[in-house]
Amino acid sequence: MGSAKTTYLYRGHIVSPVSKEGADCQSLQYDFIDLRDGLLAVEEGRIVAVQDASSLEGQILLGKVGSSAVLVDCSERLIMPGLVDMHLHLPQVTQTAKSGQHLLSWLNQYIFPAEARFAEDDHARKIARWFFKELAANGTTLAVVFTTIHETACRIAFEEAEAAGARVIMGKVMMDFHSPEALTEKTEESLAQSLALAQRWHGAADGLLQYAFTPRFGVTSTKELLRGCGELWNSLPGTYLHTHLSEAREEISTVSSMFPESRSYLDMYSRFGLTGKRSVFAHSIHLDDQDFAHVKESGSALAHCPSSNFFLKSGVFHYKRARECGCLFGLGSDVAAGPHMSLFEVMKDANFIQPDYWIEPRELFYRATLGGARALYMGEQVGSLEVGKEADFIVVDPRAKSGIVDNIMSHPTDEILSCLVFLGDDRLIDQTYVRGRLLFEKSK
Repeated sequence: MGSAKTTYLYRGHIVSPVSKEGADCQSLQYDFIDLRDGLLAVEEGRIVAVQDASSLEGQILLGKVGSSAVLVDCSERLIMPGLVDMHLHLPQVTQTAKSGQHLLSWLNQYIFPAEARFAEDDHARKIARWFFKELAANGTTLAVVFTTIHETACRIAFEEAEAAGARVIMGKVMMDFHSPEALTEKTEESLAQSLALAQRWHGAADGLLQYAFTPRFGVTSTKELLRGCGELWNSLPGTYLHTHLSEAREEISTVSSMFPESRSYLDMYSRFGLTGKRSVFAHSIHLDDQDFAHVKESGSALAHCPSSNFFLKSGVFHYKRARECGCLFGLGSDVAAGPHMSLFEVMKDANFIQPDYWIEPRELFYRATLGGARALYMGEQVGSLEVGKEADFIVVDPRAKSGIVDNIMSHPTDEILSCLVFLGDDRLIDQTYVRGRLLFEKSK
């Protein structure tokens, strides 16, 4: 007979969006659970129970402590789903908070030189290792990540992600036009290398690692590259497409002159077969009604990056319109144009950047968890604390941040969430778990 499974019981204040009864996994509808004295039961990396500790079921679980169950005391802290970052750049983590300019000049001054260094394998490994530690320290349990054009650096990034236990959707950047010499690829090599990486890494680490074909954006892409990318993506079901869309007006004007036959920037991507389920378009600030309708109808997803949009003064995402259209979207830190990796700060900026539309903390927290997971077609696996899902969660201590009152945990939950959103950052994170594995624990 096999040995009995060990159940880990995490006891604390459980707060999580959950799927609304009767809604499908991509629905925008959701409820919230709020258990002041809750038990999150985890076996072999999956959630097997979410109970009030005072309930009969909770008492039964507690009765197993010392035999088949281990109790982890998270009292006076929150247990919440891990955060989902829908867009950020691994090689740019060293360039965070470099003096902001508009997009194209900022890329040329800071970002492209930093990315060229990833031709050096030792540098690529050092930064990748640091990057995945930073993700865990910020409570991010699922991230959609740009690397660079370098095949070896992308392989190294996947190796480091696997070693760290991270859950990522990631791919090699593709650039064959309008790029610095050190970052300009031959089209066929870019396509062949991307295919080889996808075949090796998509679904690796028992599904924690997934591949995204990653043309940087229209400005640095030939028609041949985009056409080939669309063919590859559509030939490998389950893989992702990750790129930038309509971030800056100068970028949009350049793309319009390069692809005059297209009605819009998004229409250009559509013509090359690059819209649909598991396509992720970062920024998407300057979209019109037809674009939003296409996003909804195609099942594409938008990554809203408010901190970056602030920093580069790119414009304001039409949050209300995207929500009312029923588009799938979540939040992205967009490090390094976004100056912080903490999605709590990104939630705050998402509210602040809207000139006349107030977004409730519950809604922002949903976008950073279950909303992001649904946008990535992973809402049945992660994004909320529900029985059957994989145990990606964080333990949060609001008292760790100055400005939050010491007795905040006795306040109504909506007030707690408001403090997390408007005052929170990485200092709130005590522990980060992916599939039940502890990836980060704050030093005491």
